[in-house]
Amino acid sequence: MGFQDEVVNAIRQIMPADAEIQVVNSMLGFDVGVSWKLNDDPERPNKMSKTISIHVSHEAAQDFTSALEHGQADAYRRLNSFLSQKLANFDPGHNAPRHEPPPVEQWFVDTNLLFG
Repeated sequence: MGFQDEVVNAIRQIMPADAEIQVVNSMLGFDVGVSWKLNDDPERPNKMSKTISIHVSHEAAQDFTSALEHGQADAYRRLNSFLSQKLANFDPGHNAPRHEPPPVEQWFVDTNLLFG
């Protein structure tokens, strides 16, 4: 399994079970968009949470791929800790009108986060 698949798998494990996840690749790395139904408004049963946009830098992916096995294991632990902490402090609710997209919150994963 490649680094991108591992990151997406880590995100799936931490996010709510019904979260929708989309991955977009770019020259600068890849972005993982995550949102889920809030079920907090009877008038809007399909209202989605704020979107979390997790950007993983190209450099972080390359550094991970070239790291030794124990370095990769430490990086996964740091990634999981980061995601868990960010989600614990994340408020998915919002008051965006029906005709506007939900707000987006950006999270960044770079080499410094993975390897300190």
